[in-house]
Parts: sequence; C-alpha cells; structure tokens
Amino acid sequence: MIRPPRESERIDRSLLAGVGVRHDVPVNVWGYFEGKPELFAALVAAIAVVGGVVGAKMQANGGRAQAAAAREAAEIAAEAQRASTLWSVRQVQVAEFVQAVREAVRLSDRFYLEPDGGELQNRAHAAYQAASLKKAEIELIASRGVVNAAQAVLLSASEYSMEARSGGPTSYAELTLLRLNFSSDEETARAAEAANAAFYFGGETSYSSRLELLLAVPGLSSAQAYRLARDASHPGQREQSREDANRDLDEKLAEFVAAARDMLNSEDQSAPRLPTRRRWR
Repeated sequence: MIRPPRESERIDRSLLAGVGVRHDVPVNVWGYFEGKPELFAALVAAIAVVGGVVGAKMQANGGRAQAAAAREAAEIAAEAQRASTLWSVRQVQVAEFVQAVREAVRLSDRFYLEPDGGELQNRAHAAYQAASLKKAEIELIASRGVVNAAQAVLLSASEYSMEARSGGPTSYAELTLLRLNFSSDEETARAAEAANAAFYFGGETSYSSRLELLLAVPGLSSAQAYRLARDASHPGQREQSREDANRDLDEKLAEFVAAARDMLNSEDQSAPRLPTRRRWR
C-alpha cells in the first residue's frame, strides 16, 4: 500500500523549477537534497537573498514615508508660526498707528484750550511725525487696503492739525475775551464788553476800530487782539471748519479700523485653518 505524501514532503513548484525538478509529482524534500549539500546551500542562499531584498525594500519605503511625513509636518509648523507672527505684528502696528493719530489729534485740540506757544507747536509737530512713522511701518507689513486707508487717515489728520493751528489760537483768544467780561475789575469788564460787541458785530465796524477796542482790553495779548480783529466778520465759519475736519477724520479712522479688522479676520470666531496633512504609506 502506497502512503500519500505528507505536506512536508511537497515543495513549491517555483523553487523546484529553478533546479530542473518536475513539479507535478510528490517529492521527498530532504531525500532529494540528500547527498547534494552544494545545491541545498545555494537554495538557502537564494531564499535569504530574496528575503533580504524584500525586507530592505519595505524598510526603505517606510523610511521615505516617515521622512516625507516629518518634512511636511515641519513645513506646516513653520507656516503656522509665520502666519501667527505676521498676525501679531500687524495687530501691533495697527494699534500703534491708531494711538499715534489720536495723540496727534489730542495735541491739536490743545490749540483751542491754551495759549499759542512754541512748546505746543513742537509737541504737536512731534506727534504728527510719530503718526507718519507708524504709517510708514504699516506700508511694509499690512495689506494694500489697510495701507490706503492709513494714508487717508494721515492726510485727514494733517488737515485737522492745520485747522487747529489756524483756528485754535483764535478760539482761545475768544474764550479769553469772554472770561474777561466777568472780571472783578470794572474797567477790564467794561473794555471786554465793548470789544466783544465789536467782535461779534464786526461787520458793522472797521478793522482798525475793532483792533483798537481789542488792544484796550487788559489781559488780552496783542497777538490775540490781532487774531480777533481779523476773524471778527466770520467767527461761525471757523467753528464749522473745525467740525467738518473732525467729522472727516472720524470717518477716515472708522474706514481704517474696518479695513484692519478685515485684514486680521476679527469677525472670524473659528480657529485658524492650517494646511491639510497627507497620509503617507
């Protein structure tokens, strides 16, 4: 009785094809290689080489995938860091520009509240220069829309400052003259009252007559008297010019802030979106 071959006694046809053995019959593997150590050693070496090549290929593919994934992760991190830094710098530059403009406006308003002196002129000029410098910094970092809006703000602030330098001292002189009306000194009060009448009804008196009355008021400087004498025919126009300049500046600042908020995505409540990572195999 012939015993059917065991599984261990069969050999894959692909292995035997290379050594010239028929693959359609059962073979006793160990018996076949008995007495043929060179052939057995060659077969073992071939199997080892094939296994090594396959393993090396798998390891190489895995290494390349890991390297690509690490490189992409580094690129994403660098882009996120760049975006975060740019956002922070832009936010600071926008805030500093707005603050510089408001400081220039604050000092311009002082011309309406205190005597016209060289110190105030210097402080106001320095404040405007600081705002101009901040605008130049914005040109290097902000979007085109924000840069254009900043230019409009600076121009409006310049016009506001010029209006304040021109009309502010006259308004302060007018305020001084009104206060002198209530002076405890009767002579001063009478002179101020007469000068006020000439100022507010300047169209009915000549420039020389107004100037004479204004120069006669104790407590009113000659520079203030000359300003009031020139401005007597249109005091309301000066106040209207100031209101117009202030309104224009407010509008330009509002447009700048809106452009800056758009650039900074201030209305977006979601988290920043980063590039999508690929799945490496």
